[in-house]
Amino acid sequence: MKLCITLATRSRPQQVVETITKSTANLVLDNTVFMVQVDDDDKATIEALHAAPLDSRVQVHVHPRPDTIASKWNRALITSADVYLVAADDDPYITPGYDKKVLDAATLFPDGIGMVYGRMANASFSGAVCPTAKFCEALGHIFPEYFPYWFVDHWTDDVARLIGRISFADIATDQSKAGRTQEMREPGWWATWFDAAYLMRRRIAQKIIIGDDFQECALTKQRLLHQAPLIEYRSKWINDNVRAMSPQVEWSMRGNPPDERYLRIKQRAIDIVPDLLADLEPAEAHKYRTLLTPPTKVVGLQRAWA
Repeated sequence: MKLCITLATRSRPQQVVETITKSTANLVLDNTVFMVQVDDDDKATIEALHAAPLDSRVQVHVHPRPDTIASKWNRALITSADVYLVAADDDPYITPGYDKKVLDAATLFPDGIGMVYGRMANASFSGAVCPTAKFCEALGHIFPEYFPYWFVDHWTDDVARLIGRISFADIATDQSKAGRTQEMREPGWWATWFDAAYLMRRRIAQKIIIGDDFQECALTKQRLLHQAPLIEYRSKWINDNVRAMSPQVEWSMRGNPPDERYLRIKQRAIDIVPDLLADLEPAEAHKYRTLLTPPTKVVGLQRAWA
C-alpha cells in the first residue's frame, strides 16, 4: 500500500520548512509521497523550500493560486495512492512511523472505502485526516471546493460518519504552533450554508451505502441509511459554536475588504442556494433563504426626509 501526504501552505516559509522536516523525520516507508502545494505568487515560500535540505520523498508542486484551499489539497489525486493524508503547514506529524500506522488502519475497511483518523486536535475533529483512495473516488475529491477555508474537513467528516467508516490510527500532530486561519471572514454565514446543504451530504452518503462496491450486509446498510439525523444534529451543534464566535471575527476583519477570490467563492455558494433548498420543508427552506440571501431592499421603511 502507498500513502500520499498533501500539504497546503501559504505565506509561512520558515514554519512550513520546519513542519516538513519534522513530519518527514517520522516517516518509515520508502514509497510514501509528500506533496507540498505552493502558490506561484508565494515567492518567499518557494525560495525557502528550494533552499532547504528536504527529504527525497518531498515533492514541491507550484501552481497559480486557486480560489479554494481544498483545490490545493485535491491536487494530490494526480498521484496514485491507497490513502491520502491531508496536512497543514503549522502542525507537524510527530508520531514515529505514522505513515505505516495510517495504512495499517486503512486495511480494516473490507472494500477500501473509509476515513482514517488520528488523535483529536480539538473537541470536534481529528488532527489527522486520511481518506482512502476509494472513498475519494466515491466523493469525487478529497475535500469539496465550496468553501474558502474550514468546513471542508467537516463536510468529509460528515460523510464518513454517515457511512459508518472511520478507522483510528494512534498518531498525533503537534498543535502547539498552529496558527490562526488566514483570511477567515463570515464564518457564521458559511456555517449556515453548510447546515443548509445537509441533504446534499446525505445523498452522497446514501449513494455510497447502496452501491455494489460498499461491502456491508443489508441490515447494516439499513441501519446506516437511518442514522443521518444524528450526525446532522451534531454538525449543527458544532456550527452553532462557529456562529457564536462570528461577530468577533467580523470585528477583527473590519477595514479589510474581501478579495476577488473570496467574492467569487461566495457568489458561487449563493448561486447554489436554490438547489440546496429545493427539497427542504417550506418553513425550513424559508429560514435558510432568509439567512443566506437577505433582502437588499427594506419594504415599507419611512423616508427620513421629504
